[in-house]
Amino acid sequence: MARSSQRTIARPYRVVHISTVHPPFDQRIFYRECVSLAASGYETHLLTPLPVVELERQAVHLHSVGVVGEQRLGLGLKRRWQRIQRAAILARQLRADLYHLHDPELIPLGLWLKATTRQRVIFDCHENNTAYLRQKHYLNPLLRRGLELGMATLEHLAARTFDAIITADQGVADLYLRQFRARRVVVVHNFPQLDLFLNQPPPADDAPFDLVYHGTIPRYHLETTFAIAEALQRRGRQARWLFFGKCPEIGWAQAELVRRGLQDNIVIDPHPIPHEQVAVRVRQGQIGFIPLPDLPKFQHNIPTKLFEFMALGMPVVLSDLPPSRPFVGDGRCALMVPANDHEAYADAIIRLLDNPELRRTMGAEGRARVINQFNWQRESQYLLSLYAELL
Repeated sequence: MARSSQRTIARPYRVVHISTVHPPFDQRIFYRECVSLAASGYETHLLTPLPVVELERQAVHLHSVGVVGEQRLGLGLKRRWQRIQRAAILARQLRADLYHLHDPELIPLGLWLKATTRQRVIFDCHENNTAYLRQKHYLNPLLRRGLELGMATLEHLAARTFDAIITADQGVADLYLRQFRARRVVVVHNFPQLDLFLNQPPPADDAPFDLVYHGTIPRYHLETTFAIAEALQRRGRQARWLFFGKCPEIGWAQAELVRRGLQDNIVIDPHPIPHEQVAVRVRQGQIGFIPLPDLPKFQHNIPTKLFEFMALGMPVVLSDLPPSRPFVGDGRCALMVPANDHEAYADAIIRLLDNPELRRTMGAEGRARVINQFNWQRESQYLLSLYAELL
């Protein structure tokens, strides 16, 4: 205990977050966790794919492990390995008191750091990794099965060796406790930062779009949206949709809009926007929209955008899947419908579009829940408490 007190007086604890695949200013890694730790007095470093050697922002020291180039042949294994090697060199040079990993492929690096430095190591599991691999149907079935087994082995080693596992939702935490028998698991949800969302007024009845979706835009979300839009048209209804965020298949999407005659109803903007401008853009719609399919990955992960819609005073239409039910399953701030049921989605959308007062009432309830409970200011205390305990 005396040694710890002397260390605190000499300098702040040095913590190093590592990701070789996430963007430098990832909302969870940088804006939520690293910024909160730096503001609490930790000397916080982030090793990340960065186009410059290093920089400092919001008291966080960022160091480049290389950049993520175009992923030829699907995996870009050589570049991934080079980034991990660079991360290993920087991690040892920084001589951290605690290493915080954000990618499953970094688990071997964490095991090496644990063995060679004897310092604390945390693995931050953002999603159900084995379920995510199970969705990659383009992979050879034998290769996919091998990757699933390899991933499960790595996660078991992390659970039994590292000082703690952090997850973004209770479903993945339960997997680590039940399947991998982790030593310590802490849930730190991706709840919204109040200062970014609560300074925005609720959406106006004359907002330019009826429905809005933001974040990565996969093909299966768009296929569901197109089917719902056509279901609305069969009822003589038109809805205006805004999608913005990374869209890996934007070429296919634009061609499909034209083929289906939906190009005047659905706008897809694949250009990134600054973190602090997301709330303003989301407010261009009246209803939040989350069309998650019923896939293994989504049986455990909570959609972060759900709470961002709620913080902005917007009602939400989303798939009725287990992770979201504890938060909005009572129907007071969101309408949950069976996943992939296009007609049920159309019913919910029409109900909200035809009732402005219901939209305002549900939006106000969601906003109150975020202010009182589902926000990062409260949630960050779980992260800070874990750090205080380990250090």
